[in-house]
Amino acid sequence: MSPKFHGAMPALITPFDERGEVDVPKLRAFVQWLQPRVQGFYVCGSYGSQPLMREDQCRLVAETVMKECQGKSTTVIVHVGHPSTDITIERARYAASIGAHGAASLTPYYYLHGPQLINDHFKALIDAVGRDIPVYLYNNPKYTNYCVTGEQVGELAAYGLRGLKDSSTSIQLFYNCIAAVKDPDFVFLVGSQTMLYPCLSAGGQGCVSGMSNLFPGLVNAIFDAAAAGDNKRAVALQQEANELRHLTGTGIPVAFYHAAIKYRWGIDIGLPRRPLKPLDAQAEARVRATLDRFRHLT
Repeated sequence: MSPKFHGAMPALITPFDERGEVDVPKLRAFVQWLQPRVQGFYVCGSYGSQPLMREDQCRLVAETVMKECQGKSTTVIVHVGHPSTDITIERARYAASIGAHGAASLTPYYYLHGPQLINDHFKALIDAVGRDIPVYLYNNPKYTNYCVTGEQVGELAAYGLRGLKDSSTSIQLFYNCIAAVKDPDFVFLVGSQTMLYPCLSAGGQGCVSGMSNLFPGLVNAIFDAAAAGDNKRAVALQQEANELRHLTGTGIPVAFYHAAIKYRWGIDIGLPRRPLKPLDAQAEARVRATLDRFRHLT
């Protein structure tokens, strides 16, 4: 059975040093700070800079997080997606070997693919590792040029897919996927806190978000308000989360989080990896001004 989800699950930021190597001491310190505040970690995803890392660096990050979470009730999902099915399988086998609780894969990107090829990719992944580790599909059409359908997710769920992380920002698609899946243990995760409350209301279980690196308490509070049936509070918190997301900037604001976490919590999570760069002084000043407006958040 797949793990259950409730509460913040950061799309974990990866710290790097000046040479572009993983800064393991900073990664460990950051995980130690987050661990009691969150339900789990989604490692080596977009916020974790996986597309910019060597294979040995991805393994080092996953190993480090697993070691820090050993003996704790913390769920760890490792993103293993790659344009190559064979490399995706290899990564998923590694995730299983270190005891990760799930392996998530983007739909194969760069080349343009049709639905049958996408299905074949995930079926091959499930055939290879599905008995050893739950396989999740990560839908992020903005960066892969492919968006799954509810019917497709339902077909893959019947084949053995164990969960969906949807970053499409389409509530209609999220509803369609939930309606198409008949497995009651299938896990539905939304890929942004900006849609958390409506997705929870539709039957979603969890949220993988960049914001959970910075304000896990806010994301947890939305879960708690939804669970308590407090619609007014849940909506107010959701609006606050949406305002914050608007202020982080467009795209995947990795550099924002490096600056914001250090300013708000005093935790140095190192540098982004090239070609990403730290914020300049002017941009950092804007981050500080933004965060000063949200001093009440945890």
